[in-house]
Amino acid sequence: MKLKKCRENKGISMADVAIAILILCLFAGTIGSLYYELASYTAEIRSNAMAIHYAVKIAESTDKMLYEEVQESLNQDINNTYSLPENFSANIEVKNYNENDSSKQDIIKILKITINYQFLGKSRVYTIQKLKIKEV
Repeated sequence: MKLKKCRENKGISMADVAIAILILCLFAGTIGSLYYELASYTAEIRSNAMAIHYAVKIAESTDKMLYEEVQESLNQDINNTYSLPENFSANIEVKNYNENDSSKQDIIKILKITINYQFLGKSRVYTIQKLKIKEV
């Protein structure tokens, strides 16, 4: 019995090239969009980590201050003091714990530290609260 060859092996044909280009085109968009999303999420996480870093840095510096020094006047030069980048801004809100009840002693302040920043044209906010207790 003699086997008959249907096709000779002379290399790749134009059909093979067209199929390879079609497969490449189908997956190039998917791979490109996945890469863009990954880069975008990485940058967003990095910006959020910077906001957390500055909030903690401000909170730690208020721990070192005297009880009487912790006031709303800290907001005047907060951006320069902590060298915040230009798309970041910080705000400290100070409330006395005994604000509603004057029978309590003035020994606790509630600090609300807010970091506002821009990421890809959207405003983001990171807020922490802490207590400042008067040391005796």
